[in-house]
Amino acid sequence: MTADKRPIVWSIAGSDSGGGAGIQADLATFSNLGCHGCSVITTLTAQSSVAVTLTEAVSEEMLLAQLNALLGDLPPKAIKIGLLANQAQLQQLCDWLARHLPDVPLVVDPVMVASCGDALSKSTAMGAARLDYRPLAALSTVLTPNIHELALLSRSDVHDFPSWQNAATCLASELPCHLLAKGGDFEAGIARGLAEDLLLFKDLPHSSGLHQRQGFVLASPRQASSNNHGSGCTLSSAIAAFLAHDWILPDALILAKAYINGALAQSYRVGRGPGPLGRPGACLAAELMPVIWPLEDYPWANPAQVLGAPWLAAPTSADAVSAKGVGAKGVSAEGFKTLPHNLGIYPVVADVELLEALLKAGCRTIQLRLKGEVQPGSSAEQAIIRAIALGRQYQARVFINDHWQQAIAHGAFGVHLGQEDLSQASLEAIQGAGLALGLSSHGYFEALLALRHRPSYLALGHIFATKTKVMPSLPQGLARLCAYSETFGSLLPTVAIGGIDEHNLDTVKHTGVANVAVVRAITEAAEPVTAFRRLTQSWLGRAAPIASGISYAQQNAGLSDRDFIRYGSQLLLPRVSEAGQLALRAKTVAIVGLGGLGHHLARSLAAAGVGRLILIDPDIIELGNLPRQLLYNEQDIGRLKVDVAKEKLGRDYPNCLIEIEPKLFGPKSAELIREASLVLDASDNFLCRHNLNRACVKLGKELIAAAISADSGLLCHTAPWLNPEAGCYECLFPRDSTGSGRCRDMGVLGPAVQTLAAMQSLAAINTLLGERSTLGRLISLDCRTLSVREAVLCADPACLCCQTHTQAGHKTQTQFMKGRPELSREENCDAN
Repeated sequence: MTADKRPIVWSIAGSDSGGGAGIQADLATFSNLGCHGCSVITTLTAQSSVAVTLTEAVSEEMLLAQLNALLGDLPPKAIKIGLLANQAQLQQLCDWLARHLPDVPLVVDPVMVASCGDALSKSTAMGAARLDYRPLAALSTVLTPNIHELALLSRSDVHDFPSWQNAATCLASELPCHLLAKGGDFEAGIARGLAEDLLLFKDLPHSSGLHQRQGFVLASPRQASSNNHGSGCTLSSAIAAFLAHDWILPDALILAKAYINGALAQSYRVGRGPGPLGRPGACLAAELMPVIWPLEDYPWANPAQVLGAPWLAAPTSADAVSAKGVGAKGVSAEGFKTLPHNLGIYPVVADVELLEALLKAGCRTIQLRLKGEVQPGSSAEQAIIRAIALGRQYQARVFINDHWQQAIAHGAFGVHLGQEDLSQASLEAIQGAGLALGLSSHGYFEALLALRHRPSYLALGHIFATKTKVMPSLPQGLARLCAYSETFGSLLPTVAIGGIDEHNLDTVKHTGVANVAVVRAITEAAEPVTAFRRLTQSWLGRAAPIASGISYAQQNAGLSDRDFIRYGSQLLLPRVSEAGQLALRAKTVAIVGLGGLGHHLARSLAAAGVGRLILIDPDIIELGNLPRQLLYNEQDIGRLKVDVAKEKLGRDYPNCLIEIEPKLFGPKSAELIREASLVLDASDNFLCRHNLNRACVKLGKELIAAAISADSGLLCHTAPWLNPEAGCYECLFPRDSTGSGRCRDMGVLGPAVQTLAAMQSLAAINTLLGERSTLGRLISLDCRTLSVREAVLCADPACLCCQTHTQAGHKTQTQFMKGRPELSREENCDAN
């Protein structure tokens, strides 16, 4: 047997007999985030979800014995400290840590009050002086007090935003460590619909100088759950876990905040008081990431402006919509020029002659990087002018690095800026001139800061060690590039940069990143043009990225003249336009079931310009299918539906990549579903629907399911991580649902199937274009009266699939249907 590679993290904290907080929450979090957790118990508590009835500190001998026992065999990569019983225990721990583990990252959660409101420290309960954390802070990486703990530690009255900020600033000035002042329990924030935290940095290793000793606000939409027992413990233990995985502190804080948002979305109630959090694993979905604002710029009076961040769900209130009119630094809500998802191999050069040679060789995206100041009339300015002219000549995207004034003055296609340049550049002027904007980032913290400006693309680096410039950050590596691509890849074009060449390009291919920028691999090559062509050939022939499966050559090209003619009618729609059409081409849709609904879906989506379809169905064509399955004819009887569909759709829509799988839930079908941007259920039985729903929940895939039989059709759109209140398909139709619901048993008219298929196709296309108007809704079609009714889906607290819970409790089928109690489960039926 080989040793497990997972890092070891210690929790030094109290035991919660209710299981939701303290040591119990910490160990669950460590395990959930790929760490091995060890525990040092400081205090035993007798508590439930509604009260703390007794606390009892362990003896000095027991505390020391636990620490020494772990040290020799299980040394930690990070430590989380929670509840400490008294000042003597705190000092004993400080002395031991200073002697044995002075350099291990230490996350301190100064626990004093339980979620139920009861005091956990005897000194706090008796009204004595609060614990003095200054000795421990000298060893700590970050301190994470909540509102009440901040008030005690700072000896302040915290009642509004100014007093909160003042208390945090004063406390931070007294401490040598970083401070995360949590605001999740702040009444003012609750009323605003936001969870806001104050982050005050000291000196940060491996981070931009812009962030040293600066303050920020981390804000997220509040999760609709009062089950928050152990949320503070979970946050601090998540920070420790990410530090143990070698994330720098700013990124560890961001990932921990995303984890808390996901954990609150999966929280549940087991007792009479607030319930514990779920354990969702690493949460990389963009919508779970917090918004980051520099403290001095934070719009305290306008929370809707925070909710207008481009990776959050679109605001619904009029105030929120109007607030999106102005983003960071005066940038309008439309952001910068939209680019195709794939930009081609992206060379970064410092020589105009080389730039021209690469453009002649077919390069369509390139950056001119000139170091130093550019004076009017200088040779450097002439180089910029010539580069911009060459871009127009070859109809290429030429970006000017850093020198934004010259780029505006001479009409460049775009500007690329690093994080350090953002504070000096006028983004409002760049946007006003109609230029595209690329921004650099080095980790999650910087990427989210960059995304507030709504750039045209996001550069992710540096992936490997590079000699082109001195970087404060460490190389990101391929695993983190995979994570960044998963988070940001659907929002805008992503560009990996830093040390990429022909020797490692193949490994970069499989991360899902859309583009690569190369510097030395071209500029230091003996024959740069040959090197560019070789890299381009390798990239063009790359394996399909996990995120989409669309070939690079197909995604990279813009719309052709023939495309403009073919898709002209839908291009006229503002919500489609050229950008939307390119987005459709970059998507992969999996369709399960190729009967009456499924074959219509496949043809409609291929005709609309979706780039890749995955068709899954084990059935063969029968004579009885033909009245409603119009893709097939009598010559096709006896053949597999997927074979015939691929043959005919491939002939009629050559721009659509068709992949087929005749096994419903084999290894290949599972992998294909993993690659899909969206999954459509057009199957004909509950077993298949439930298995597909479970696969989608596990893989984080949106599911639009439809079924029709007799004169009734249903359509529902679920994604529990996006809309936890709506739950999943199994919340609506539990696994014990009965009835065949098949057309062969209950009958159906062909036009009725086509009508529901058209509705499902529209829902799919709207979703692929970013408009999720059907998410969380159940739509019922009466084919006799041609009437449509809808209801809001509601999660089942007992659902074992999505683990989503609501305060309202379980709602019956009748309540789901809102006035249509006669609609039964049997009406959720067959597409064949």
